[in-house]
Amino acid sequence: MLLAGVMLARADTADELKARADAARGGDQAKLCLEYAWIALKNADSLFTTGDVDKAQAKIQEVVAYAQKGVDAASESGKQLKQTEIKLRKLADRMHDVAESLAFEDRAPVRQAVNQIQQMRSELMVRMWGPQAEPKSKS
Repeated sequence: MLLAGVMLARADTADELKARADAARGGDQAKLCLEYAWIALKNADSLFTTGDVDKAQAKIQEVVAYAQKGVDAASESGKQLKQTEIKLRKLADRMHDVAESLAFEDRAPVRQAVNQIQQMRSELMVRMWGPQAEPKSKS
């Protein structure tokens, strides 16, 4: 019973954070969107662990959507750019770890999401430091 109460409180907190992220603007929105993306990734990992793959994959897509929303807010406002880049790197690294823990048939959509987040990060780095920040292709 206590565990259910804790899970419900965490869900309320995540929903509240999501609502605050949607309502915020500029650098605050970038920060809140990436905080929510991190929580959504943790929730997706839990869903994968319990075997609810469809809900987990939907949550992964929500992570990507909120990461993009955060990048857009940071880019438009010119605020929280470096912090957003750092959070994207950490998000992509953690999502990669989640993907590697999954059954083979469940990995592809998560790996695609990792690639999308890495692309967002690359574009943000180019925005901050110019074309010389573009990652070199692996040969």
